[in-house]
Amino acid sequence: MALFARSRRPAPPAAPSTPASPGPGTGGFAPELEQRIHELGADFLARARRNRSGLLSGAFWQDKLMNWTMKDEAFKVQLFRFVDVFPRLSTPEQVHEHLVDYLRQPGVTLPPFLATGLKAGGLLKGTMTRQVTSQIERMASNFIAGHDAASAAPLLETLWRKKGIAFSVDLLGEACVSREEALAYQAKYLDLVATLPGLVHDWPADERLERDHLGAIPRTNVSVKISALQSEMDPIATPAVIDALRETLRPILESARDAGVFINFDMEQHELKDLTLELFMRCCEDVDFHAGLAMQAYLRSGPEDARRIIEWSKASGRRVTVRLVKGAYWDYETIHAEQMGWPVPVWSRKIETDACFERMTRQFIEATPRTAGEGGVTLALGSHNARSIATALALLERHDLPRSAIELQMLHGMGEELKAAGRELGLRVREYVPVGEMVPGMAYLVRRLLENTSNESWLKAGFQDEAEVGTLLASPHQPEDAITRADAAVRTAPEHHRLSPAVAGVGDGRPFVSEPLRDFSHAGVRDAFAAAVDAARVPSVGADASEADADAAMDRAAVAFPAWRNRDPRDRAGMLTRLANAMRARRDELSALVIQEAGKGWRDADGEVAEAIDFCEYYARLAVPLLEPHRLGRFVGELDQVVHQPRGVCVVISPWNFPLAILCGMTAAALVCGNTVVMKPAEQTPGIASVLHRMFLEAGCPPECLGFVSGPGETVGARLVRDPRTAIIAFTGSKAVGLDIIAAAGQTPEHQPHVKKVVCEMGGKNAVIIDDSADLDEAVKAVRASAFGFQGQKCSACSRVIVLEGSLEQFTERFIASTRALTIGDPRRPTTDVGPVIDAAARAGIERMIAAGREEATLGLAMDLPPADQLMPGRDHVAPHIFTDVDPAARIAREEIFGPVVAIMRARNFDHAMELAVEGTPYRLTGGVFSRKPGHIEQARREFRVGNLYINRGITGALVARQPFGGFGMSGVGSKAGGADYLQQFLEPRAICENTMRRGFAPGVESG
Repeated sequence: MALFARSRRPAPPAAPSTPASPGPGTGGFAPELEQRIHELGADFLARARRNRSGLLSGAFWQDKLMNWTMKDEAFKVQLFRFVDVFPRLSTPEQVHEHLVDYLRQPGVTLPPFLATGLKAGGLLKGTMTRQVTSQIERMASNFIAGHDAASAAPLLETLWRKKGIAFSVDLLGEACVSREEALAYQAKYLDLVATLPGLVHDWPADERLERDHLGAIPRTNVSVKISALQSEMDPIATPAVIDALRETLRPILESARDAGVFINFDMEQHELKDLTLELFMRCCEDVDFHAGLAMQAYLRSGPEDARRIIEWSKASGRRVTVRLVKGAYWDYETIHAEQMGWPVPVWSRKIETDACFERMTRQFIEATPRTAGEGGVTLALGSHNARSIATALALLERHDLPRSAIELQMLHGMGEELKAAGRELGLRVREYVPVGEMVPGMAYLVRRLLENTSNESWLKAGFQDEAEVGTLLASPHQPEDAITRADAAVRTAPEHHRLSPAVAGVGDGRPFVSEPLRDFSHAGVRDAFAAAVDAARVPSVGADASEADADAAMDRAAVAFPAWRNRDPRDRAGMLTRLANAMRARRDELSALVIQEAGKGWRDADGEVAEAIDFCEYYARLAVPLLEPHRLGRFVGELDQVVHQPRGVCVVISPWNFPLAILCGMTAAALVCGNTVVMKPAEQTPGIASVLHRMFLEAGCPPECLGFVSGPGETVGARLVRDPRTAIIAFTGSKAVGLDIIAAAGQTPEHQPHVKKVVCEMGGKNAVIIDDSADLDEAVKAVRASAFGFQGQKCSACSRVIVLEGSLEQFTERFIASTRALTIGDPRRPTTDVGPVIDAAARAGIERMIAAGREEATLGLAMDLPPADQLMPGRDHVAPHIFTDVDPAARIAREEIFGPVVAIMRARNFDHAMELAVEGTPYRLTGGVFSRKPGHIEQARREFRVGNLYINRGITGALVARQPFGGFGMSGVGSKAGGADYLQQFLEPRAICENTMRRGFAPGVESG
């Protein structure tokens, strides 16, 4: 819900509208209009303060818990985290245990009434727990009207009869992980549309609530969240998602049309914004219903989005209502964009959002229809800010429109004073009234609590802090300034994250920052990527190389080594940054080749190319300072230094599952350190490897320094590994081959002048633990992605899910249903979730493990393959399988499968889950925990000893420098790829000590 806080179609014809405002520093009002805004705002605020009887004007802020949250930010964070997990706790013991855990976190200062309870024992602790429980339930009841339409009806009637307030009912719950859940939400919306008109029919007439300046308005108003109606809400497949949602929405919209019910489309996360706008317009063309749409002013694109809807409504002759809100996901949008390296889509300061809200208000009021048959937009103002409301009233006057041309929409349980003031002024006031169960409603409740306790809350400023009228009504339109620009830039600036040194002359001279992934919510990005996939042709590498070819490549690399070793490290680093730029320029093409040859889906392929770029940029920045002499101490008369030198010829043996990124990373690390390299790619993916080889050469790597040998591992690979001139072997692949390489490298014939260094990444049997406090909405989708992304063909993939008994049944049911929603097909299509496995041998091995699972455990899900014409031609496919009741001794619980097969295991408690995760396998690569209990998270940090541990997120998709990747045990030897220590494996340290004293004189010491 985003109230307060994609198929092709031709563009609509141009129509007169207010131009989109270019930025926060423009679009202010003329002085006379500004004066009128202040007059209206002062009157509105005075009326509101005279009506100070609402819950949140007094009782809310006097509540002990809420009052303390505004005094102590650390307490607020932990309390709201506890509120978030509260509905998942089924016993008083769990409630107490989690409450104590949260409130004892470092830095938390407890209010006296809670501190006493924590120090006391027995009865008083139970009393404290009951008090906190009752306060949370009471807070929830303040914002949530009931669990369904029938239970909410008395409150809705009271609003209408006694307060003169209309309603818009919203179903709580924003996460939908399966088609079954989507259909359940569809049924709930159909019930609202069918039930509410009968409940409201006999209410007394109210002209102010039932008519605007153009005619009648439906009494029943229902808000719909599209994410609740579609489990696969991925903008990468926008046309397919829109088609599916149109099918799901049609019965709701037709029923609403027939019953005279108003349907409002809520706006949610930014990545769904364009999809939602397109869906709304398509649905309005499908069904002639009373239509409304929420739009968000905290988006920088807000004015342009407004222009788009205005032009469409005028061109189509369709009258629609826009609920203009500021937005409820600011923190999420800001954090997510920073993590992804994308431009932050929301304004960086609240004042900029307020200014954009006023500019959009002007756009919509100017687009208001004057006659009943005219297309255009009527405005529903979703705000608790008197300045924003006064602006709309002043603009109505300026455009000779009656106050009935707009309505005020406010949240149930908030801003009672403002609602009363609106009614006094004859405005139509509507409450946004959530109904539903507490579990899906808790995210909504936390957002409301955050709003009310925020230092930027207008309600808090106006009714608790008693801010001056002039301050509350100050114009948000301010000149552009350097602070705004700097604030917008700092979140993605490399200096902000300090992931690497900044090296002059290397790249752009700034520290490393992750290459942003493609944002497939933009149509242009999707179109360009699709065109590249269609055009991609994997090059033919020719006949497999022979052992003689391997010998020749080694000859050239060994001869070239001294000169390459002696090159300026900055030259070698520059080669890597040039390669990174070349890959950026050909990014979609390279992704397309990975899709065609390896069978990866769009996002996995794009992520692989981004990772290859990251390896080049990161290692280039690490190598230069690492290869400079490092002084040890500052002893006068003595110069102690450590210098690093390259080892020699490096044999790089790469896997097929990351045919570009891992090959690039190992090769780049070896080369930038001054070693020469012979590349031996996997037999299944020589095409993309050959393209990468050519790109290295085009970036400036001398051909003699980088050989390319494509052939079977049993012959060519073995020959390269055993060549006495090989100084380093960098390998990623299976445990069996890795152990063979380690054994072979240990053989040192008499004429070999060194011991070979082995950097070896092998496999994993990775587990995710789900405890009883876990957010199952997040856990189900994250585990599904970790298990079935790239068909489970990642060494980091989840193949074991260990679930505590209290969550086992619910998690298993939802996980199976969610997996069933996956689309098996051709990865060249963006709608495909599960593509082919790499070859027939892989398919046979996976099928053998599935057969073993059928004997050892209960088959929870065996998906069927679709018809052959929907699969990737000439490739081998295996459908996802899920096994339940898996014994820890079963093969599918112990052996690596490398395919779309998951074993679900039962744990008695968290200690037992940790035991199963760690002791059940010799692999130590990745692992994950979903928990909202601080003690369990801390225990996992201590005891879940794997190379990469992920908490409350998926366990695949490690990022260079941010999550350096690699394990131990039987998962490999060597330092982490993409980590600060990785390059040292390709170097040998030398210590040099010089006596700098001559005849009693040394540099740095004054004589006398």
